[in-house]
Amino acid sequence: MKFFLVPVTALLLLLSGRTGLAEADPARATGDSAAVVQGPAEESGLSDTTAAVAARPVRVEDRDIVKAFSDSLKQQGGFPVIVNNDEIFRLYGKLRELDAEQRAAKTSRLLTEFFRSSVPVDSLSIVEGETLTAIRSPERILAAFSDEDADAEGLSRGELADSVLAGISAQAQNYREETSGSNITLSILKSLALFLALAVVWHYLNSFFTLMDGWIQKMRHRHGSNSQSKLVQLLSPDHLASGFGLLSRITELFLKILLIYAYLTTVLSFFPWTRDLSTNLLAFVLEPAKRLAGEFVALIPSIVTFIILVTIIRYLARFSDTVFSNIAKGEFKFVGFETEWAEPTRKIVKIVLYALVTFLLFASLPLVNNPAALTLIAVLGLSFSLSAVPGIQNIISGIMLNYTGSLRIGDRIRIDQTTGEIIYKGLLVTRMRNMNNEIVIIPNKTVFRSKIVNYTESVQKNGHISLQLRFSLKQDIDMEDVREKTVQAALGTDGILLDPKPVLYRTGAENGLYVYTLRAHTREIKHMEALRSRLNRNVQDVLRKNNYM
Repeated sequence: MKFFLVPVTALLLLLSGRTGLAEADPARATGDSAAVVQGPAEESGLSDTTAAVAARPVRVEDRDIVKAFSDSLKQQGGFPVIVNNDEIFRLYGKLRELDAEQRAAKTSRLLTEFFRSSVPVDSLSIVEGETLTAIRSPERILAAFSDEDADAEGLSRGELADSVLAGISAQAQNYREETSGSNITLSILKSLALFLALAVVWHYLNSFFTLMDGWIQKMRHRHGSNSQSKLVQLLSPDHLASGFGLLSRITELFLKILLIYAYLTTVLSFFPWTRDLSTNLLAFVLEPAKRLAGEFVALIPSIVTFIILVTIIRYLARFSDTVFSNIAKGEFKFVGFETEWAEPTRKIVKIVLYALVTFLLFASLPLVNNPAALTLIAVLGLSFSLSAVPGIQNIISGIMLNYTGSLRIGDRIRIDQTTGEIIYKGLLVTRMRNMNNEIVIIPNKTVFRSKIVNYTESVQKNGHISLQLRFSLKQDIDMEDVREKTVQAALGTDGILLDPKPVLYRTGAENGLYVYTLRAHTREIKHMEALRSRLNRNVQDVLRKNNYM
């Protein structure tokens, strides 16, 4: 046991000596950690032998600590001191009850008053306080700087004050020179000279575009429909002239707006009070112009593709017009395709082609990826669809009427109680001229749902139509004699056919009289009412003459 205690005691004395050396030399200790020395006694269960000593921190200057945070102060940005729309310096720290923003606003106001005063620039000086450095004029303090302001810039207070004083002096001197009477007079003269130059350019611009309009009209008359140019024959000279005229007017308007804008920005830059407005006005146009230019460049592939598609569809539309025009004239014939179908089919094909162009244009626009624009388009489309239901019904009915061949232009028809001649067939309405020479306009939906009697088609397919007269006669008459005289009276009416021969037959009896019906046949459908009236008059005259009525 004694042999064991001797080495343990020696070890403890050695460790205690090292701890004393560490306390005597604080430079070897770290500033953030404490050294805890453990000996073999802990391993043997002797906790009272554990030693832990905290190192003393190293002394540093407050200035060094503040400098460590100067980068973070700069990242916060501070608050600028602005005079005449120019930033001179920035303030970062508080000054008693004033924060940095209030200090910057107050300093900006004081320096603005100094710039506009007559106090000499070289009268400014730097004064030192206990914790502040200031710049003053003979009348007042203009700016003050704390250690926090200086540390944020990585300078001492004196260095910061010297730098700011030099900047204030230079800008104040420059401002006073620019606002002097001679410079203002010179700026006014330059503005007047620039206005005269603008007037001259404006005059020659008007003359140039007037000359362009005259040249366009001259080219339109020269390259008329008799031109040998295939391109001019394909594209109407009037359309070309209108297109070039519109392009000329748009270019003229754009150039004039550009001239006015350039004049305003230049004149505003002549005067120190409006120079910032000139810069903002320039940025106001340039920034959107850059953005629009970038979007336009991005849209160039889509625009080129769209132009190619429009060109192809335009030629397809012209080709379809030629084909269907020849079908309508009878030069082209297709089995099962009626000639009267050519015009409505041509219109349908053009509508489909134009709808395809509209869809491709919409798909190529940036609005497709804009949810708000898509929502607005969907609402407008739904509103249009609901309001266009009657029109769509008329269009569908017009197409069905065309392809069923129910009526054609020039046909004599009866729609419900209206009889007349078809003079127009459209996608929405049908026009007919009635017996009173009145134009009756009927929606295609009404025509399609009504009972249609086509007298013209009846004559074309059957060779004739029948006219019926109904009258009553005495019962004690000779039927054969009545039939002979009545048929002769019908045949004596101009327009009644001999073959098939008119027919008289008895259809019933009422009020002690026999009811007879006369059926005569004719091809005169255009004057059918007048023919019916003559027939009725001739038959009535014969019956009365023979005392049959």
